[in-house]
Amino acid sequence: MSDDADRSAPRSTVESVASDSDRRVRVAWFPSYGEVRHLLRVWQGRTKAEVTGLAAALGQLRGTPQSPVDWSSPGSWIPRRLSGEARDLALTIWNESGHAVNPRHIAGHWSLVQRYDVLEVGLEGRLALSERGRDFLDHPGGAAEVFVDRQEGLLGLLALVSDENPVRYGELIEPWDRYLREHRSGFRANASVRDTLRRRLNNLLDRGLIVRQSARYSATDAGSAYLQRFARPPESDEGHQIRRLAREREAAVRRELLDHLREMDPKAFEDLVARLLEEMDYQNVKVTAQSGDGGVDVTAEIELGVTSVVEVVQAKRHKRTVQRKDLDALRGSLYRFNAVRGTIVATTSFAKGAIEAAFAQGAAPITLIDGEKLLDLLIEHEIGVSKTTIELLSLDLDSLSSEGGEVDEPSGS
Repeated sequence: MSDDADRSAPRSTVESVASDSDRRVRVAWFPSYGEVRHLLRVWQGRTKAEVTGLAAALGQLRGTPQSPVDWSSPGSWIPRRLSGEARDLALTIWNESGHAVNPRHIAGHWSLVQRYDVLEVGLEGRLALSERGRDFLDHPGGAAEVFVDRQEGLLGLLALVSDENPVRYGELIEPWDRYLREHRSGFRANASVRDTLRRRLNNLLDRGLIVRQSARYSATDAGSAYLQRFARPPESDEGHQIRRLAREREAAVRRELLDHLREMDPKAFEDLVARLLEEMDYQNVKVTAQSGDGGVDVTAEIELGVTSVVEVVQAKRHKRTVQRKDLDALRGSLYRFNAVRGTIVATTSFAKGAIEAAFAQGAAPITLIDGEKLLDLLIEHEIGVSKTTIELLSLDLDSLSSEGGEVDEPSGS
């Protein structure tokens, strides 16, 4: 990030960035900043009535089972479903963004712009950039962007990711929910908590502040530098120490569990995989005979839509990397069991060739579960581990008042 965050904006904007007193996650359907900048270029000079008129027109559009609409193809549905100013504005958004911004899904963008006074109504009722809006548009990573990040919890979320580094999405749900409650957000439902988390993670990914690898999120060097400049110092209270110890304990348990899996009797490991499949709602799970199984150790049935299909599973309990030939051998055994797909469960990792061949076009799919993913599944279903919940109390004087939190519900999506 550049030093423009401190130099580019008016003093009032910089002072707003420095204040933590009114942080409160409010914007649902949180957008990418790149898309917001594109829309600012389109919206300025238009009247507010044009923008809200498009939102109203979009809100009236509905598909039916007899006549479904592919909303992912704006170039097709805009000319057929919209007219007048709404059609003109929608096509401008779609075409001038290089087909990157779908007008159907911009309610969150408009909500953010309105919430933080990025646009203001100027002469003849036309929209113009405010001081904050000019800084937001012209200085990515500048003071206005930092302000929105702090208000909407992106700095807090980036700190959560950095603190765990790397961390799975599921591990972020509870601390993100706690963050929302601590900052008096109106988002309480589990679906809302998850959606606000997912959208903000995507925003940070888009900006290169975090990266996702093997279903785990980590802060990048740019993200760490951003935190160092603008985030508050990490908490040093007892709660932070307890969470740090819990993470260390989890890492130790994972190492011990993986070591035990690699030393298990092969037959016992196959039985363990069968038990895991049952916990994952597979039906008719059976461990095959010890010989003549064609490399298949477990068979099971899984519901796919309205039908049930047979899946074959190979359990590989060893320390070497699983190779492409192992995958090919399992795929070649599918016909023996009338199976349409397979899975390899291993205590190690997979070679690049095996990963590339797993979902080769025209071939039966083979799911690959490596040692880390296997640990995730065992822990999720509490096989080989037990969980203890520790409740931490935090002072919340705001909850003593009768005034509840509000949820900003954008319209028109």
